[in-house]
Amino acid sequence: MLGALGRGLIRPFVVLPVLAALGIAVGVILAVNVYPGKPQIGVISLPFTVINEDSAFVITSYLDYARRNPDIKAVVITLSSPGGGAASSERLYLETRRLREEKPVIMVMNGLVASGGYMMAMGTSHTYVKTSSLVGNVGVIAGSNPFLPFVPPEFIVVTGKSKLAGATRREWIGLVDLLKQSFVQMVVSERGEKLAVSPEELAEGRLYSGIESVRLGLADEIGDDSAAIEKAASMAGISNYELLDVNTEVNRIFVQKIRRIFAESDSGEVDGILSAALGMPYGSPDVPGVAAAGPGASQSGRTEPVTLMELNRLAVTGALTHPEGDPFPELPLEIKPPEIYYLYTGYTGEPEPGDPTALDTP
Repeated sequence: MLGALGRGLIRPFVVLPVLAALGIAVGVILAVNVYPGKPQIGVISLPFTVINEDSAFVITSYLDYARRNPDIKAVVITLSSPGGGAASSERLYLETRRLREEKPVIMVMNGLVASGGYMMAMGTSHTYVKTSSLVGNVGVIAGSNPFLPFVPPEFIVVTGKSKLAGATRREWIGLVDLLKQSFVQMVVSERGEKLAVSPEELAEGRLYSGIESVRLGLADEIGDDSAAIEKAASMAGISNYELLDVNTEVNRIFVQKIRRIFAESDSGEVDGILSAALGMPYGSPDVPGVAAAGPGASQSGRTEPVTLMELNRLAVTGALTHPEGDPFPELPLEIKPPEIYYLYTGYTGEPEPGDPTALDTP
């Protein structure tokens, strides 16, 4: 019986289908594991962007997606920014440097890339500028405490002289200077031997033209998006690649999250929110003409526009806003974070043309 069974198994009409099936299985395994498809270069496009908590939240999601996606072998970032909040700018520098540690990151600095925007550029592997770009402006802007300290009313008890304000004016100025020196040392450390400008000159906060920034070592090369893509491919060691729009991919995932949150809603209002949010430029914080929707909206009676940050928070937490209570209603305080910026303002201190006081200005 065993012999008859063996002779039956080696017959062609049995062997050929078995071999064909094995061949298909091996081909599928090789296709999935050995030839997974073309490598990708992720492209992150950041038009004129003021760096704050909202924009840093979104940009970080782009960087994180590019870092986690194994098919993306290198990343190209195009940026134009005057900088922004100190903590948000530092966050983007650290996130960009974290991405650089795993794959090449090339930045194209278009137009103006100043202060906190330039700080983010320090986290990349290689930088390109246009000849007409303006980059640099290393330094800090901060709102200091007044010369005369605030005297609290008698019914307020504090445990230290700096409890209300956080620091004296002298200490605040010292903190700003410390942040400036830290920014300067970051640039010196990241640019290394390429830098041909002294730390003292760097701390003056000058803007440099693109061609001058390359000569002084603040940027690497003159070039455009195509040059950056070729550089990214070269540094990643890939030739047969395709481009991936990271902005679109992250927004697609975001839309899916929002749709899951609104899965039980039949109003269709989510489509209006999403279309408005995804078509909104970075510089516009509000989604025009869209009323608040989602968990808790009807209880609060809110009708003002929904911000992009709130939509992102909705995807993460399932709630549009976080309630904030007044910690001390009797004390007329304005609760706000310290105003510290890595930001280029464009302010020269000179009167505008046509200003009637211009003739009296020495």
